[in-house]
Amino acid sequence: MAKKIVYSCQSLKNELLLTAKKVGFEGEVYFLDVSLHSNPKKMHQVLQQHIDENTDADEILICVSGCGKSTLGLKATTADVLLPRTMDCIDILLSGTDINRPQGSIFMTKSWMEFSKASTICHEKMIRERGYDAAAETLRRLYKGFKDFYIIDTGTYDTKAVEEYITPLVKILDGNIKYLPGKYGVLKKLLSSNYDYDIIHITKGSSVDISEFAGLCPAVIK
Repeated sequence: MAKKIVYSCQSLKNELLLTAKKVGFEGEVYFLDVSLHSNPKKMHQVLQQHIDENTDADEILICVSGCGKSTLGLKATTADVLLPRTMDCIDILLSGTDINRPQGSIFMTKSWMEFSKASTICHEKMIRERGYDAAAETLRRLYKGFKDFYIIDTGTYDTKAVEEYITPLVKILDGNIKYLPGKYGVLKKLLSSNYDYDIIHITKGSSVDISEFAGLCPAVIK
């Protein structure tokens, strides 16, 4: 049996760990620094370094997707590299459903809530520092055109805590909060070695080419 190692974005932590437990995944799992989420170039460099330094695994599973093109050009220098044929983590979480991903929307999970809280545009932080009116004016400008907020319910966290967090922001924007089920089916395929079309398989010595993502708009991969 091939030895496997996983490198994953923090935004998929809850879903990936639960999937690994359910499918009996026996490989190692590592989560990348959360700051890489907003730095695709650095994400690419870190992933390539991990691949290059691999001395044990036969297969390296990358749970980052095409996020910001951070996986394009990755070279499978030491082992086969496998990753979801999706554009970002939202597609990964919605995979396995028959939902057409709503466009022009903001998506939230517990992980993204925590990322938002640590960011400079956290509405709670801005209101404390600038006062409600000044913060609201800035937030309306930052989120111009965005009114629909979707909480992706993967069954791995308390969705009400997320709803409570974003409600003040949604009120400022005169927006809406909706829910979508997240089955993260492509993670289950990846960790159970069900390497069908939804999984990009880069053999050792090859690299991730943009053609692997050809035709993918932000659409759900089933």
